[in-house]
Amino acid sequence: MKVALFAASAVSFLLSWSGGSAVAFDCAKASSRTERAICAEPTLKAADDAMGEAYAALRHSLQGSEVGMLQLAQKRWLKLRDDRCASESGKELTSCLFKLTTERRLLLEGAPESGPGAGARIVPVFIQQEGDAKQYDVDYTLLRFAEATSPGQELFNRRLGEIGKKAPLGPHNEEVLEGMQLSAIASASLSYASPKVVSSAISIWSFDGGAHGNGGLTNVNVDLAGGRMITFDSLFDAADKEPLVVSCRQQIKDQKIEKMGGEDFKPDDDPNYQDSTIEEHVGDLSRWTFTAEDAVVTFDAYAIGSYAEGSYTCTYAIGLLRSLARDPALLPEE
Repeated sequence: MKVALFAASAVSFLLSWSGGSAVAFDCAKASSRTERAICAEPTLKAADDAMGEAYAALRHSLQGSEVGMLQLAQKRWLKLRDDRCASESGKELTSCLFKLTTERRLLLEGAPESGPGAGARIVPVFIQQEGDAKQYDVDYTLLRFAEATSPGQELFNRRLGEIGKKAPLGPHNEEVLEGMQLSAIASASLSYASPKVVSSAISIWSFDGGAHGNGGLTNVNVDLAGGRMITFDSLFDAADKEPLVVSCRQQIKDQKIEKMGGEDFKPDDDPNYQDSTIEEHVGDLSRWTFTAEDAVVTFDAYAIGSYAEGSYTCTYAIGLLRSLARDPALLPEE
């Protein structure tokens, strides 16, 4: 059955929360590799049950096509979990399944991956469309405050909603080869949340019929108390940028050397590398993902290396950033 939404209803749709319990997974009927692994480890079984509880509570609060969206999103996630852990075995398989299952529970509950929580309910929003030759396969998972009661919460909802509005729903006019399917994916995580600051990392990827898909990471970092986006200039003085750039250059160099198998990295010999790109990314907070422990600046494929090299990152400890910041209240609490 096709699950298709129109942009207006999809973006405005709000998943509400209610109580409810899931039917426990019956280990007597475990048949797949994943199911057997879950039943063999009590801690993993408990994590899977907790995720099931969160899913059931969310499902019981929905009606009509909203249930279909959640069901399709969950079906896709279950396959993704199996695929990502397929090469693992033993303790590594258990660890992989536990990590992904816990992340899914946090998403279904609207809980942050780090931080004390925003002090207001955040819920997932699913925009789903099964693809075929005439329409994109769309798998969007976004976030929003259930009841935005402040300018900061409204700003967060608006920024995530803008991403949802770009979901390519309905038929497309692209010419595609037989058996080819165009697709678009957006996945938001709540990397940090407190009553003062919220940080969401949104991974976006699309396949539009070329040699390969393209994507990247963008971040929405909001000063909830001030009702504004957090920018580099609101966090730091101009003089503080240089030490961050210098650190990032060294981190990129170290990653280049590692990816080249230990060979020395010579910037002048790399046509993809530009110092100016590092400066631009460090100065752009949409490139920064915050957690309670650190901040990560992400460079998309092509930004500073060939596509085959993948992405590069620069990481700063929150303690360092707090020592530099003109307004440490805009940073996660340690």
